[in-house]
Amino acid sequence: MLKHALQCAGVAVALSFSAIAGSASAADLKIGLLLSQTGPLATYGTSMKSAAEYAVKQVNDAGGINGNKVVLALEDDASKPTTFLNGLNRLVTQEKVLALVGPITSGFFLAGVPIVKQHGVLMISPTATAPNLTKDTDKAFRNNPSEDVNIPVMLKYIKKTMPSIESIAVIYDNKESADKIIGGLYESLAPSVGWKLQSVTTFLSGQLNYSDVVAKALRDKPNVVAVAAHAEDAANVARELRRQGYNGAILGGTSTVSQDYIKIAGAAANGTYAVVPYYYGAQTPQNLKFLEGYKKFSGHTTVDPWEASTYESVQMILHAMKQAHVTGDPAKIQPEREAVSKDLALTTDFPGLIGDISFDKERVAVKPSVIIQVKDGAWKAD
Repeated sequence: MLKHALQCAGVAVALSFSAIAGSASAADLKIGLLLSQTGPLATYGTSMKSAAEYAVKQVNDAGGINGNKVVLALEDDASKPTTFLNGLNRLVTQEKVLALVGPITSGFFLAGVPIVKQHGVLMISPTATAPNLTKDTDKAFRNNPSEDVNIPVMLKYIKKTMPSIESIAVIYDNKESADKIIGGLYESLAPSVGWKLQSVTTFLSGQLNYSDVVAKALRDKPNVVAVAAHAEDAANVARELRRQGYNGAILGGTSTVSQDYIKIAGAAANGTYAVVPYYYGAQTPQNLKFLEGYKKFSGHTTVDPWEASTYESVQMILHAMKQAHVTGDPAKIQPEREAVSKDLALTTDFPGLIGDISFDKERVAVKPSVIIQVKDGAWKAD
């Protein structure tokens, strides 16, 4: 009996060691997040982190990727370029991530391109919109159309729906590269729809008073005003526009779109338009399923385009990881990074939240876009 008990114990120990060894052989698959959790860009970054976490939870609840658990490694860049670069280096060299999601701004993205090129790891921004961001390396991706695609769509739409408009004033943040690009596009393209460019006024984000900026823009009584700025500054400009008597449409850019824009601007935000790659009211099966699960996970009932774009970005990376049969073995990090990058670039007709997503030859997402406006205190499809 004792001998039998010892034999059973020996089998149990052997099985125990076997189970431990089996679990140890299944390495975690790491995705790096480069998303501002503090500083002015946190208005976007905190919700984007939540969306990434939801995408990873879904795949892990379903058994992971090829039997491996997916984990997120987060670096808060604090909305500062130097902090971003330090965090990017840590994720690539110390955390050994297979792919990167972020950063939020086009300027940060451009600064990070040489690093991802050197280390052969892909980086996809859910939000960056400046033209030509992805041309220098095949490791640079973007799940958001360029502003030189978005702004012409906006101008044609406004021209069609508001035919009485004949003149425009442009206000933009001269500190943020994306906003300079958006403002410059409004400036250069307005004449193409027959509008007179009356003025171009710039400011530096974070300033305390916008009265002089707005007074200059309204001096010649433009029919419409374009404002290119991130949420907080755009909201303060909108409030000042309304205070000084301007009641017309405000044409924004993707950087404006945030729930914080509405919270800060209040009623002044009504009549603001933007072109975005997602609208939470879309009735596609994918979006309805996403909203139902994401509300339970995060408590968010109104989803920003950048949350949705982050969710899609992580989903596409997970799909590429599965296709590449990654193992997470540190000894195979470089070939597996390369495989994930190649498979992501080959993505076509991926089921996005409001329509299929494919990457063009420059690895920029080709996907549906939606014109939205603030109406009755909420972003709504126009």
